[in-house]
Amino acid sequence: MSGCRYGTKYGMVGRNGVGKSTLLRAIACRFIEIPSFFHVVHVEQECSGDDRTALQTVLEADQEREWLLKMENLLVNDEIEEEQAGISLNDVYERLEELDSDAAESNAATILSGLGFDKEMMTRPTKEFSGGWRMRISLGQALFVRPDLLLLDEPTNHLDVFACTWLEQFLVQWDKTVVIVSHDRGFLNRVTTNTIFLHRKRLWYYGGSYDTFLKVRAERRAHSESIARRTADLKNFIARFGHGHKKMARQAQSRMKLLERIQGENVELDYDDPYLRLEFPAAQTLPPPCISVMNVSFGYEEGKLLYENLNFGIDCDSRVAIVGPNGAGKSTMLKLLEAEVIPVTGGISRHPKLRIAKFTQHHLEMFDMENDAVAHMRNLQPDSVEEARKYLGRFGLSGDLATRPIKTLSGGQKSRLAFAELAWRQPHILLLDEPTNHLDIETIEALAMAVNKFEGGVVLVSHDERLIQLVADELWHVERREERLKGEQGDKPGSVTIFEGSFEEYRDMLQERFQSQNLLHVSMARKL
Repeated sequence: MSGCRYGTKYGMVGRNGVGKSTLLRAIACRFIEIPSFFHVVHVEQECSGDDRTALQTVLEADQEREWLLKMENLLVNDEIEEEQAGISLNDVYERLEELDSDAAESNAATILSGLGFDKEMMTRPTKEFSGGWRMRISLGQALFVRPDLLLLDEPTNHLDVFACTWLEQFLVQWDKTVVIVSHDRGFLNRVTTNTIFLHRKRLWYYGGSYDTFLKVRAERRAHSESIARRTADLKNFIARFGHGHKKMARQAQSRMKLLERIQGENVELDYDDPYLRLEFPAAQTLPPPCISVMNVSFGYEEGKLLYENLNFGIDCDSRVAIVGPNGAGKSTMLKLLEAEVIPVTGGISRHPKLRIAKFTQHHLEMFDMENDAVAHMRNLQPDSVEEARKYLGRFGLSGDLATRPIKTLSGGQKSRLAFAELAWRQPHILLLDEPTNHLDIETIEALAMAVNKFEGGVVLVSHDERLIQLVADELWHVERREERLKGEQGDKPGSVTIFEGSFEEYRDMLQERFQSQNLLHVSMARKL
């Protein structure tokens, strides 16, 4: 990491399992030498749940400000002498002014708003939040203290499109060094200015975004293949004429020197591992409509509707991406389609022969963790062990991966097992709820290709721009239910509307919201 330049935003990429997260931890723990005066923050774990509010937790992350405020209180109330404190009251005031302490609460609230917290959520104790929301609070803490080196490991995993888009805009304005591990290609392209490729236990540095990195590698690969052909021709000539006629032997000697020079100049290329291919066979197409939703209203709590008056249909040629803020009910939409939950009012009809296959992160947690992948597939269909292993190999689970306990597999490997199960079911309609979490960029590309080849319908919930752009023909925007303030009449249920435009236009709409709500204006004052 000695090549990192201060103030640069690096994207670190590489296949799952090569050690990207391990490297970030090594940097954060200073196993890799970093100047001692560098303030390093690694966002990896969710904040602890306690009685402090979300806003208070973010504010208290700035330990210097907290200490200065404590000293101010002690000195003003004569509870401690300046000699004991080791700092004068005037110095405390000067440093608080340098830190723009008066704007701290406003800055913290702006950051939390950008990450999806409304005013009521900011005042709730952190112990009341789920792990995903606590991860957002941890991210908010890191952005608030503005370290010299910010390490982000899959920061978009727990974010919706709204928060992802806000974080992109916020980091673009960031003037410190950032290293980001992410599977979100669009996020990397818009935020990072340099790329670090971790491959074969080496770091390969590239100037530019992820797409620039791909272009440069393709050019190097073409150049290397040209050199390989030229090298083969030279070797053939030397082998044929190295010990023949004196004139030809001299030419062979000359070409041997040329071969040595070419081989000396050629460097090892960072080739990808074999591309992972996925395939989802579909059942025979059913006539429309496969699923009809008529005047549906739904809510988990009595008197609090998540949304109402839903009317739409899903067919075998539907390609829908459901987008909107977390908590608006995107995953609930999939549960309604699958009949996992029942509408409060209205009805949902399904074709009697309809087969649905659904992917969720929750499904991964429901695997028998003591079982292995082969046994899991044989429980679905009692084929031979050899057939099950062959089938799993098509999804990247070959060798000992297929016979290890599922609990020892990585998140990405568990996802591949879930994809294998989806394919086995040969559905008419695929429901995919955040399928890209734990996947590397190459596997996301393979997933997109497989979904595009799938001949049934697809309904997708995802924050991954690349997958949405490659797969979806239609965007459904889900608005969150609005709770009225005390004294006002009733809550306003959420809504589901078709967004008339591309995903890029949808992101532009979100950015206009950030500007109108002033969510990108955060004081950057943190003088040394």
